[in-house]
Amino acid sequence: MNIIFMGTPTFAVPSLRTLAGSHHNILAVVAQPDRPKGRHLHHPLPPPVKELAQELGLRVIQTPNVNHPDIVRELRVLAPDIIVVVAFGQRLSKEFLDIPGLACINLHASLLPKYRGAAPINWAIIKGEEVTGVTALKVIEKMDAGDIIAQESVEVMPEETAGELEDRLSKLAPGLLMRVLEAYELSSVHYQPQREELVTLAPKLEKHHGIINWAQEAKRVHDFIRGMNPRPGAYSFLASSAPSERWMALASEDSHTKKRFTILRTQLRPSNHKKTERPGTILTVSQEGIEVATQEGSIWITLLQPEGGRIMTAAEYLRGHKLHPGGCFVSEA
Repeated sequence: MNIIFMGTPTFAVPSLRTLAGSHHNILAVVAQPDRPKGRHLHHPLPPPVKELAQELGLRVIQTPNVNHPDIVRELRVLAPDIIVVVAFGQRLSKEFLDIPGLACINLHASLLPKYRGAAPINWAIIKGEEVTGVTALKVIEKMDAGDIIAQESVEVMPEETAGELEDRLSKLAPGLLMRVLEAYELSSVHYQPQREELVTLAPKLEKHHGIINWAQEAKRVHDFIRGMNPRPGAYSFLASSAPSERWMALASEDSHTKKRFTILRTQLRPSNHKKTERPGTILTVSQEGIEVATQEGSIWITLLQPEGGRIMTAAEYLRGHKLHPGGCFVSEA
């Protein structure tokens, strides 16, 4: 079949590579424009999908608005049978959806109707899901609301971060895509409407959403931290290394005494912690990590990044910095 592939980030790369190695004909690859990446980079860099497309010698079209009449006309002239969308990052208009002869299909990184939106992988982990997957669906104007064509599911590992799960799902997606394209070739596609009463949302996460709320049970804090890794990152402020009986004075301390930490990995371990310490209080400091009280139980910080510093294990940080039981992580600088 003649196919237009649309995608931008690394998640879409395995699907494009697999499609390019199949018998299907890729008419063009559509990606978002080049953009700067990282805090210190000012020159635009190509998105991963563009880099692969160029490596494969495929035609690349970049646009900040795929619904622009000129882009719609250009793609319509190509006369695709199918348009495949994988993490492209733009809503599609009715005029655009009318371009392909058969359908515009999307690979979405959740088991729809759960987690419609821009951050399904993050939210699945944050909400403590034990199973997630990839859904192939027919694209309609309403975001992630089209009929389901097929799904593949995977178990979410207890310590898995959003970045690690994203990598696994990106490798699951190509097989699903090939199955769906074969079904279209054989005219054996079946559509299953989504059950609206089961819909949950996965809105985009910004940096300010990363603040850790320690006043929850330990597993919820643990799931939040791994769900925010690597982007946008979960963080907290170390208010003091004072003895625990002074915790009531923490809220009035000057902001310059509070240092920001991005918390990257934690572990759940059996705990004897009783509800006698303020959530966020450091309970134990050892080479095994930093034990922090939550509303119910505790978690162990094992990987962190101090403000202005590099990513390091808790043991590495403690070799150069003194932390004492009684210090407290708080939500505000």
